[in-house]
Amino acid sequence: MNMRDYIAHTALAKLKEITDITGTWNINIPGIKANNTIEDIDGIVEINIIGEKTIFFTEIKKEFRNYQLPVIFNKAKKYDRFLLIAENIFPKIKEQLRKKNIGYLDTQGNMFIKTDKNFIWIEQGKPFTKEKKIPNRAFTKIGIKVLFLYLMDEEWLNRPYREIAENGGVALGAIPPVIAGLKELGYVIKVNQKRLKIVNKEELLNKWAEAYGEKLKPKIKVGNFMLDTKTFKNWREIDFNDDKTLWGGEPAADLLTNYLNPKELTLYTAQNTKELIVNYHLLPDENGQITVYEKFWNFPCGNQKTVPPLLVYADLINTGDSRCIETAKIIYDQYLRDNL
Repeated sequence: MNMRDYIAHTALAKLKEITDITGTWNINIPGIKANNTIEDIDGIVEINIIGEKTIFFTEIKKEFRNYQLPVIFNKAKKYDRFLLIAENIFPKIKEQLRKKNIGYLDTQGNMFIKTDKNFIWIEQGKPFTKEKKIPNRAFTKIGIKVLFLYLMDEEWLNRPYREIAENGGVALGAIPPVIAGLKELGYVIKVNQKRLKIVNKEELLNKWAEAYGEKLKPKIKVGNFMLDTKTFKNWREIDFNDDKTLWGGEPAADLLTNYLNPKELTLYTAQNTKELIVNYHLLPDENGQITVYEKFWNFPCGNQKTVPPLLVYADLINTGDSRCIETAKIIYDQYLRDNL
């Protein structure tokens, strides 16, 4: 039995165990699979709810991540009855799926289905089991900083370690273990005796974005700050006159795409709290509408208003918010795709 079939059968068996709702998984239903319009799904699930059978077009995932939400959103628009089945689904992702009435089922038996005739929402409240930590240095806090450089420009991979350390804000001795970890995971290969190359770069980018949100970003949070209502409304007019303080997250996305109206403001800065108060009238407040993070790199960004698009993408993907994820897709297409 392959992994896809295993996940489907396990989820349906667990659903039956806790609810007595039965389901059948099939990838070859006569008269339906022949239709070319469903080539982009993994199969069909037939759910029997109180004697009434309903067919759902199904996507199967072992691990489901924020960056995959746009694909699911599009498929759910294409198919009236769509069901995502996964081994585990993060609570924030479940919330986004429910907001769009997209059905899901996991291998713990947690389920959400909303049709014209049925509404089922099962949440057992069992803790989500995070994936095991990777046993190497590629996605540690130091590794995330180094990878930021490599994903910005692959040429950093072949520059002297001293330059990488200086621009990445890491110790010189931390770089070889990161490269060794990337080699071990299959993301870096030798082209010849002197040059290294990144492979599977799109996958690496999304793993980096996820690791950044989980491991590094919480550690570099400076705090929350308050602005008066007028200044907050006119945030674009705030003059950050050097490369030390830059917009990230939603405001950066709006500046880069003119698509997202920010609900929350994010800054990355190399300045201390006193400088933020004196220079920009930001007042420390744990309920403030501006979240400030430490600027963890040392190279100039070029654009004097926003952090690099790569970091904006990671900020948006990690929100779990559908409008931010849609904007992240735009940033990916406009600023990142050509470098992969």
